[in-house]
Amino acid sequence: MIIERDGVALHVVCEGNGETVVLLHGHTLDLRVWDDVAPALVEAGFRVVRYDQRGHGRSGSPRGGYRWGDHAADLAAVIERLAPPAAHVVGHSKGSGIALECALRRAHLVRSLGLVGPLVPDFRLPETMVASFRELARAIRGRGVQPAMRELWLAHPLIATAAARPGLRERLEAMLLTFPAGEYLASVRDMPDRDWKVTDRLAEIAVRTLVVRGEREVPEFVAMADFLGGSIPQARLKVVPGSGHLVPLEEAAALSQTLVGFLRVRDVSIRPV
Repeated sequence: MIIERDGVALHVVCEGNGETVVLLHGHTLDLRVWDDVAPALVEAGFRVVRYDQRGHGRSGSPRGGYRWGDHAADLAAVIERLAPPAAHVVGHSKGSGIALECALRRAHLVRSLGLVGPLVPDFRLPETMVASFRELARAIRGRGVQPAMRELWLAHPLIATAAARPGLRERLEAMLLTFPAGEYLASVRDMPDRDWKVTDRLAEIAVRTLVVRGEREVPEFVAMADFLGGSIPQARLKVVPGSGHLVPLEEAAALSQTLVGFLRVRDVSIRPV
């Protein structure tokens, strides 16, 4: 299925029946990262919606670049089209950041939040981590996507624990080596599109929130998960044993069980008026 917003075609997959759960993948990945989780949610009685974000997978990649607000608006369009009036939203890594942006910009669309290995917009990361992202960006622009993915990204601490597991490296390569790299190759760079910070507004999020991280998560992302757990009023934190950053791939069964248990709880959240 294709949903178009602002001239960008989003590749969407829908499965199952019941309350809708939207799954958001992380940066450089695509909807296939949820291949082992989606069937468990469908079996548990949920309708699962996944899509490739703009600049990823089989979705379009605008030449002019895109911002957090573009991603949040895409998510809003998917929910309004396929799951009105609201959906449960589960994001991994940068997908969690998109979920947070939508929860703050369009709160009425979000029934609950699942934030897995979350990347928090506006959270100050150590310069060493930021430098590794800049190095990847330079490599993509200078040498191309596939060399950069093979030489740098597959060895990055965020990816390496999954890439070292039998069978997962091939699945990762299938996603990473076809990454369109839209935000790196765009003629206009990703710039802020708001005058507030997500980190300052987390107390406004009034829906049940599950924060999940791997036991072997990198320290920078441990800090972000802990920050969310202490800043969102209805948040609780779950640590998945044995997993690194890519929990949907590394420990899909444990994550699925955790998500099903969370999503089945009757929604008693205080919703904004």
